Amino acid sequence: MREAERKFVIEGSRAVRSALMSDVELEAIYFEPSSSEIAANVLELAAKIGYRTYEMVPGVLERASDAVTPQSVAAIASFVDKDAIDIELESLVAVMVGVRDPGNAGTIIRTGLAAGASAVILCDQCVDIYNPKTVRSSAGALFSTPIAIMDTLEKTAGFLRSKGYRIIGTSSHAQTPYWEEDLSGRVAIVLGNEGSGLDRSYAHLFDRTVTIPIDPRAESLNVGVAAAVLMFEGVRQRQA
Repeated sequence: MREAERKFVIEGSRAVRSALMSDVELEAIYFEPSSSEIAANVLELAAKIGYRTYEMVPGVLERASDAVTPQSVAAIASFVDKDAIDIELESLVAVMVGVRDPGNAGTIIRTGLAAGASAVILCDQCVDIYNPKTVRSSAGALFSTPIAIMDTLEKTAGFLRSKGYRIIGTSSHAQTPYWEEDLSGRVAIVLGNEGSGLDRSYAHLFDRTVTIPIDPRAESLNVGVAAAVLMFEGVRQRQA
């Protein structure tokens, strides 16, 4: 149903406010009576923009919500992903390959916005970005970060190379520490699945592969943490 209609649900006052302050197209806003100041501000902002709001019987949103904490405001929004060709690419791009955890996906999208990435691209059966947990963990960044969904990493790498990008793979087995690689300019950082990382069959697609050296007692880094380390190294290098 979500795919057919290309609509998804935004839960919570803060998330709905972030959507209202972006270019996301909202179909409807629903609310329950609440003493929350932020909820009142969201409804006021919606009215100023010209959106109609619909009051619900108490308890309805809680029963329909995926969130653990009851939400007093929710909205129906149009999908926000774009065709990659329609995104203005200028600097860093983050590419997720087979990332399955919605919290990790949302964190990477949030980090991409914070690091000034041109886009976040998902491919090879990543988690649905409209999963309620992904929407929440993006903390509103889903509505402001240019996002594209592509079939395969091979197609993604080919597209990015046509735009002048270098493709940087990530692996715990690589020899080059991330800080020794040029991550400024037109660079795409490719991040793999939480459990298996990037399959070795992808190796021919990368210009270089880097690693984040960690204490050997730690098995690995969370992919969301790894994304933050690498993207903000790109920020540091661009500023330097």
